[in-house]
Amino acid sequence: MAEREDINKRILSINPKAKLLLNELDRLSEPGVTVTTTEGMPPEEEEMSLFTGFLKEGYPPEEAERKAKEWLSIMNSF
Repeated sequence: MAEREDINKRILSINPKAKLLLNELDRLSEPGVTVTTTEGMPPEEEEMSLFTGFLKEGYPPEEAERKAKEWLSIMNSF
């Protein structure tokens, strides 16, 4: 199984100012969980990240699964 990449370390290595901007956006955003996905993530991993985020926000598993699929569909429509 592949090792999961630390997105925060990667962002810092590519552009430290981008990490500062993301931290500021997180500070100013609505309460809730932030989920980061990357272009290299397989769809299953993106969906699992979204699902986990919705669970952390307090959604029941069935609704978190539905919302994860819905959001993934919207993300992939662009």
